Amino acid sequence: MIIDFRAIAHLIPGWIFNEYGQLTGRYVHRDRIVCVAENGRIQVWVDREAYENRDPEGLICDYDARDLLGMR
Repeated sequence: MIIDFRAIAHLIPGWIFNEYGQLTGRYVHRDRIVCVAENGRIQVWVDREAYENRDPEGLICDYDARDLLGMR
């Protein structure tokens, strides 16, 4: 299920996006980020195309949903 990035943005440290950009050379546009909640995980993708193609280089971060949401 795709979720609104704004709902979880405050839970993810900003440096994650800087590091991703430096490591991959891809610029992260906040308005293009796609967040997906499935199988107990929350994944943040650089854009919809990366998510749909399951491009491993397009995956910014992948958290256990319970850890990210502070439920554990």
